[in-house]
Amino acid sequence: MKKFKEKVQFLLLIFFIFLIAYWTIFGDNGILKLRKIEQENEKVKAASEKIKAENERLKKEIKLLQEDRKYVEKVAREELGMTRQDEIIYKKKQDDGKEKK
Repeated sequence: MKKFKEKVQFLLLIFFIFLIAYWTIFGDNGILKLRKIEQENEKVKAASEKIKAENERLKKEIKLLQEDRKYVEKVAREELGMTRQDEIIYKKKQDDGKEKK
C-alpha cells in the first residue's frame, strides 16, 4: 500500500509540474503570449516613429507656408498649377515612347 501511495504522489507531482510548465508556456500570461506582445509592441513603436517623423516634416512645411512667400509661390505653381496674372505657360507634349511606322 505504501508503494502505491508513493506512486500516486509521484504521478501527481509530475502532473502538477507539467501543468505549471504548460501554463508558463501556453497560458494567458505565458511565454508565447509575451513574445507576441513584444512583437506587436515593436511594430507599434516603428509606426509611432514614422508618424513622429511625418509630423516634424509637416510642422516644417507649415512654418514655410506661414513665413516664406517664395515657398508659397512654388507650392501654388507646382501643386495647384497657378500662374501670375500676366504670365503665359507653354506645355510641351510628352512623347509616350511609341514609334510610328
